[in-house]
Amino acid sequence: MHANYSGANGRPNPKGERFAMQLTQLIRKKPPEESGQAAPVKRRKRKLPFVLGGAVILAVFLFLNGAKKQEAELSLALTDTVVLAAEDLQSTVSATGTVESAQSMTVYSTMAYTVQEVCVEVGDYVEEGELLCRLDDKNIQKQIESQEASLGVAGGTSAASVNAARDSYEQFKASLDQGLNASILSAESAVTNAYNSYTNAVNTYERYKEGLEAGENATLLGQESGVRSARVALENAQEGYINAVDALDDAREAVRDAQADLDDARDDLRDAEDDLDDAEDDLDRAERQLDRLSDPSASVTRLQREIAALEAQISAAEEGTDLTELTAQLTAKQGELAAAQSAAASYQASYQSLAQEVASLTSKAAQLEASVAQAESKVKSYESALKQAENAVESCQKQITTAQRNVGNAQESYTAAVTQYNASATTVDNALTDYATAVETAYEAYQTAQTNLEAAKVSAQNQLQSYADNLKSAQAGANKATGEVSLRQLRADLADTEIKAPCAGTITAVYAEVGSAGSGLLFVIEDVKNLVVSTSVKDYDVGSVRTGMAVAIKSDSTGDKVYDGEISSIAPTADKTPQGATAAAGGDVSFATDVKVLSQDTPLRIGMSVRLSFILDEAKAALTVPYEAVYINEEGESCLLAAEEQEDGTYLLREYTVNTGIENDLDIVVQGTGLREGLRVISEPDRYLSMLGMAVPAGSGPARANPYAAMMGGMA
Repeated sequence: MHANYSGANGRPNPKGERFAMQLTQLIRKKPPEESGQAAPVKRRKRKLPFVLGGAVILAVFLFLNGAKKQEAELSLALTDTVVLAAEDLQSTVSATGTVESAQSMTVYSTMAYTVQEVCVEVGDYVEEGELLCRLDDKNIQKQIESQEASLGVAGGTSAASVNAARDSYEQFKASLDQGLNASILSAESAVTNAYNSYTNAVNTYERYKEGLEAGENATLLGQESGVRSARVALENAQEGYINAVDALDDAREAVRDAQADLDDARDDLRDAEDDLDDAEDDLDRAERQLDRLSDPSASVTRLQREIAALEAQISAAEEGTDLTELTAQLTAKQGELAAAQSAAASYQASYQSLAQEVASLTSKAAQLEASVAQAESKVKSYESALKQAENAVESCQKQITTAQRNVGNAQESYTAAVTQYNASATTVDNALTDYATAVETAYEAYQTAQTNLEAAKVSAQNQLQSYADNLKSAQAGANKATGEVSLRQLRADLADTEIKAPCAGTITAVYAEVGSAGSGLLFVIEDVKNLVVSTSVKDYDVGSVRTGMAVAIKSDSTGDKVYDGEISSIAPTADKTPQGATAAAGGDVSFATDVKVLSQDTPLRIGMSVRLSFILDEAKAALTVPYEAVYINEEGESCLLAAEEQEDGTYLLREYTVNTGIENDLDIVVQGTGLREGLRVISEPDRYLSMLGMAVPAGSGPARANPYAAMMGGMA
């Protein structure tokens, strides 16, 4: 049978080969002829290649990681705190409105003559009495010339003049009676068009509003879908991150298990090598003892030969020979032989015992060598397993980095989607406001068209009366007094063909066009320096506001600049529909309200949309905290959770009882014993109430169940 003694690496092991050779020699060995053999060379003990570095580093890493994890569980995130500071806080009611002029003048004309010249344009500033436009006065000039000529004819009138005046009167009256007057027809057409525009604007507004109230607005539906998709992506990214963290924990646990197995295998290897060294020492000792044994067999043989020779001499001696000396020698030799035989017996027993011990130790050493090889193989296997586990940890850490990046990207996408949704909601609200404004504008245009129609009718009647007066004047003939009255009227009409500004101000609308009829609304003059904001207050807020109340005015067009205003009037009744009924939009009624703009030289412009904040109450230099920072304790008291910094850098979490004051959408005023500027207050107390009374270090704070739930809140 061939025994293969090799090391753990598969290469031949010299020590194992030596054991096998010695065991073979021992089995075949015969008692040496002579003593004094050289002692075998002492085997050099092998040192255990035990490396502690990796285990120590891993143990320190696991300890520190555990310590950090414990610290993270009991730490304060300073980003979850605010520092108390005295500041002003306002309680407000919000509204929107449109900038208008405090003084507005509409310029009308009842003259049916066409516009000959327009002297101003939108944006021009005019003084009172300044010429705005000029109407065609040729017909009046002719009438004046005719009247003046008539007055110069003594004793009567020309029959031709009477006939001409009668023809003009009858023709104009016939067209008026038949409904063919051009000015009236144009005004009636304008009324019809204005009414159609008004009804279209109302229908458009109502359809858009109904779509909003029914949740069917395509823009908002698309944005809501985008928000939901972004939220799902964010939740998936969060779940991926949590799974990666769990995988990292599992991988770290595998590293710890592999390290423990490796440590056990190294302990087993060290024990096996120690046992092997002990067995080698015992084998060396037994071999030295065996080599030191001296074999007395040669002495026994020599003494036996000498005794036989003496016995032969004694037997061969003749009678009478003195055998005393030979007998004494024989006796002495026999004594030596007995002693030598006894020593030989003892030697054989010792030799057999040592030989068996050497054989046993040699076998044991071979077995231990195999155990060492097996232990070395186990160590190598566990080292490989540890390396794989460490690689798995590194891979998981990379996955966590990727997952964190995915969460960040998903968070940015979700935030962008929410921002886009809010922007779209603002756009939709602005569109609804624009449609409502369009309704108001169309209604005003309809009223203006009706006014123009009435003015055209009045102008036509005036013109008919003028023709009648001319006829009477012609018939009067020599009646000079009547002719002078008619002449004065004509000259007054001539003066009215020059349309002048009734007051100073800025031209904000020009309806007069060269070649068109000069009757009806021609210009709008407004005071652009003294502005008011036209708005409305809902019925549930009207009891909270009053005239003279301060108002903050802001506009998207002017950035964050705030302008001062005050309520100048509140309508005594709710808004009415064109039919006179109370207008209830979405079940709410509103009261028309005017806000006077107090700030001077503002960039606000007439027609601009603004945001209003009616200041209901105000606290100056008050301590304020986020609304969520106030909580109710078990005694039913309103409280704050403060973090007071200690000398060692930790933060003691302490409860303060407070009284609350006015509030807005974000902050609330607090008062209480011990509250002071600079006190650090936790804005999310629910996360830290379990640490009340503890001193904790600054860190990342307790783990959040869902760190994005607040951002998602309310979005279905």
